[in-house]
Parts: sequence; C-alpha cells; structure tokens
Amino acid sequence: MSNDPFDLTGRVALVTGASSHGIGNESAKVLADHGAKVFLTARREDKLQEAVEEIRAAGGEASYRVTDVSSEEDCKAAVQECVREFGRLDIMVLAAGISGLSVSGGLSTAFDTDNWRKVLGINLDGVMFMIKHGWEECAKNHVGAIIPVASLAAWKAAGSVAYTATKGAIRALTPCIGKLLAPEGVRVNTLYPGFIETDMTHPAGTDEIFQKMAPGILSKIPLGRTGKVSDCANAVLYLASDASSFMTGQHLVVDGGELC
Repeated sequence: MSNDPFDLTGRVALVTGASSHGIGNESAKVLADHGAKVFLTARREDKLQEAVEEIRAAGGEASYRVTDVSSEEDCKAAVQECVREFGRLDIMVLAAGISGLSVSGGLSTAFDTDNWRKVLGINLDGVMFMIKHGWEECAKNHVGAIIPVASLAAWKAAGSVAYTATKGAIRALTPCIGKLLAPEGVRVNTLYPGFIETDMTHPAGTDEIFQKMAPGILSKIPLGRTGKVSDCANAVLYLASDASSFMTGQHLVVDGGELC
C-alpha cells in the first residue's frame, strides 16, 4: 500500500458539473491523475465525452452519464450507474451549479420566481439529492468523502438572491451533514472558491470585456491574481484524500485572500 496520502488508487469518484472548463471538470482530471476512477455527470453529452476521452488519453479510467441534478431520479440513477460501472463509490465532488439571472437586472430580476426555482433546483436540490442517494455507497469502504462546491457568496452578499441563498444553505448544511455522517465513515467538507476563471466567469469571446473588468476584480484579491481551476482542483484532491482524514464538517476557502 502506498504511503502517499494523496494516492487514490482503487477509489471511485463521482463528479457533477464536469463537462465545462470549470472546477468539476478539472477536479475529475486531478483525481484521475492520482489513481481514482472517475464518473462524470453533467447535462451536455458532447462535453462529457470530450472530458472522458481526455482522461483516458492521459491513462485514467473514466465514464459518464448525462444528468440533470435538479431531478432526484437522475441523481439516483447516476449513483447506481457509477456503482455498476466501477463497483463502488467513495468520493463525491458536487460542483454542478448555475449563477442565474444577474443582479444588474434590478429588483424584478432579484425576486424572479422562475429563476429562484431553477437556481435552487440545480445548486441546492442537486447537492441534497446526490448526498441522499450516494452517502451509503461512500460509507461502505470507510474512506468516503463528500465535497460540495459553494462560493464566497455563502459568506457575503455576492451574486443573485437565489445564488446567494443556495450557497449560504450549503454552508449551513456542511457541519450538519458532516456531523450526521461522521459515524458512518463519511467526511463532508465544502470548498468555497473565490474568483476563478471558468466558463461561467470568463465565457469564450469575452476577453475584451474581461480585461476591462480585471482591475476591479484584482483590487479585491490580496494575492493579486484571479484563481485557476487547478487551484480548486488541488483543494478538492486534499479534501478527497487521506491527507484530510481528520477533517469533516469544515469550510475550505480558496480565494486569494478576498474574504479577509
């Protein structure tokens, strides 16, 4: 057996929100690089196929299922297919999420009912459904690690009303579910990214707009740079591995110092 606490050989990770250039996608690659078999879920099949092919080309084992995490049946089916494919489930990285309507739309946007339901369905229901249907599998080998991905919006006013509500709810659930599942051999720790360059924060074709916004963004980050998906993926690796084996119900903020 390896003495490397980051060695995930023999373990299986299910990653939601894994299709785009984001934290879920990069986390899947990093976990695979450290020996885990990875099962990717998202809504866009073409992007899932690309991600799986990239992981396999690098020597990793990966599979996928198109999944809408706002559907409890979809979440249950994803867990079941993952276990059928790889024989077990140890790690869940719950990175699926949407920002919803911009706060720049004013109060009518802030309190838009359809937006509220859509954002809560993906950002919050998706986390709960995956944990509900996955924790027992994660408990079977006593190395279970569940890692929701939240946001600095859980700690301060940032983003839309619906988005902030979902991330704040995950912050509240983390110690609750962490305490609940600890006796079952499952650890629950949440990642809180700061400004990370992803498809959501820096969409393709927006370089000029992003450059104009960059000084304002950087002025709030003491380390003087925006975050990379690798910054968060490496934090996910820590939370998924034995390196964090005495840690549960906790909050890991990766934000370049913005919160402070």
